Amino acid sequence: MKQSPRAILANVRPIPGRTREPFARVLAAAALAAFLLVLGAALEGRSATFDQATLAASKSLEAKLQILESNDTQPSASYPAVIITEYEANSYLKVHSGEFLPPGVRTPSLNIQPEHATASADVDFDALARSYPNPNDWGPKVLAAMFKGTQHVTATAKIQSENAGARVQIESVVVGSMTVPSWLVDYVIQNVLQPRYNFDLSKPLPYPDHVTHVVLGSGQVTFLRGPKSGK
Repeated sequence: MKQSPRAILANVRPIPGRTREPFARVLAAAALAAFLLVLGAALEGRSATFDQATLAASKSLEAKLQILESNDTQPSASYPAVIITEYEANSYLKVHSGEFLPPGVRTPSLNIQPEHATASADVDFDALARSYPNPNDWGPKVLAAMFKGTQHVTATAKIQSENAGARVQIESVVVGSMTVPSWLVDYVIQNVLQPRYNFDLSKPLPYPDHVTHVVLGSGQVTFLRGPKSGK
């Protein structure tokens, strides 16, 4: 179940010579799998100026992802936990979201609480619908028929750490004041997102190499690490 980072901070911006597949399968499929329910994969470039604190936090996230994605085997004591904060994730979104979010999606943000992650954004559904010219993409078309103009969208996922990986359950997707029906959520997951990004939420999402457990707390995610059995 490999996927690029675009699938999860909806495919986090790549670092030359490396991939973001493990992280995409964990926190990505967690919060952003929920977020991607109403988004997609069209690219839109944007430019902006950011303060130094935001840029530093964004780079800090990239450095931590490199640590998580390393498959180098080390002594047991050489695997300190990696903590990714909500501020780092949101700073990354501020700096790089224009590189991977669809047209019409603005001000994305991520909120992390114990066992839950919530992603939100302001979505222009008219612009989003126009980014899907394929007549067979029924998920976006149904959403565009149901919702007009710009709406605030919130998607919440429950994430539980198991031995085999992170179990992700989409609990709710809310557009404006309306909760998206569960049948439509399921349809978009099964027929739009899973085929496009090659993941399966009916199974635990595999951890990055040497990650043994993931703990979601208030405003942060902790990746506990250690040598895998047989390594």
